[in-house]
Amino acid sequence: MQDSEFRPMRRSSLDGEPDMGIHDSILDSIGNTPLVRLNRVIDGLDAEILVKVEYLNPSGSIKDRIAVRMINEAEREGRLKPGYTIVEATTGNTGASLCFVGAAKGYKLRMFCPKLTASPERVQIMRMFGAEIEVVDTEELLQMTEMKDSSAHGVVIEVIPRQKCLELEQSDPTVWWARQFSNPYNVIAHREGTGQEILQDTGGHLDAFIASVGTGGTLLGVAQALKAAKPEIQIHAVEPAAVPHLKSGLKDIPIIPGINDGILLDIVREQITDSIISVTDQEAINMAHRMAKQEGLFCGMSSGANVLAAIQVAKEIGRGARVVTVLPDNRYRYTSLEKYTT
Repeated sequence: MQDSEFRPMRRSSLDGEPDMGIHDSILDSIGNTPLVRLNRVIDGLDAEILVKVEYLNPSGSIKDRIAVRMINEAEREGRLKPGYTIVEATTGNTGASLCFVGAAKGYKLRMFCPKLTASPERVQIMRMFGAEIEVVDTEELLQMTEMKDSSAHGVVIEVIPRQKCLELEQSDPTVWWARQFSNPYNVIAHREGTGQEILQDTGGHLDAFIASVGTGGTLLGVAQALKAAKPEIQIHAVEPAAVPHLKSGLKDIPIIPGINDGILLDIVREQITDSIISVTDQEAINMAHRMAKQEGLFCGMSSGANVLAAIQVAKEIGRGARVVTVLPDNRYRYTSLEKYTT
């Protein structure tokens, strides 16, 4: 029997009834994260900012949701089988989540990480889940983008790592490339999971949703769920000021089919955003610090950017606004390298 076919024996409690409080796998604990009201960082704002604490997913980020969904669907469709290797290009969070889910299911894992975002913490997390890591030098590519600060956007920074994934997939039939940037189950995981949880927890009473855009899966999936229930809701995207690719309509980057097209193009085509808010690296870092010191929320830099943008939107909507955003990952991944990365 292959490791990924392992099924634990179910036990019953002393009275013979099933143990309803016991999960068959750690993967069953993904999702249903709390929605928390901010109190001190909102600076007397006469509005509500609610944050979905996604770093409480078992591996520490929102990407657990898409990792388990993409892997489960690939298995169901016969594209991922016992003995295969999962590969991905990653700035850190999706890679860690794929490694976490892959380890729980018994797969081999190989991750390609851009040097700019390959912090010791992120690389070590993936290695501790048993993955093979290749750090890819992308300095020449970065110079071409004329970045103004140290922020990073996956649509550019992951181009060379994604090309390596494609080469592996084409040369080895036992390799499955997750393709987070274009995998439809990235969006579906948030439309059927994160978005529905927000609707349930708020009773549908919210005015706007905010999310940083990397692959775009969180923004698009949650937006689709919220707009289906509440068509008038505002949707605001957030991205690093140094790499405003979505704000430009993706006109400032070459689109390479199969490498950096996909969900981002869907966001532009569907015109789901009411605005695209730019946040600098330092602004995101400063707010992340405030979130820890003033709210006790130990979140990462994209969380800081999301909260900063949520406050801006709430001010624009006015008194009584309720704005929801997400805290995608935890601060432990940024102790040696603080950077707003999407």
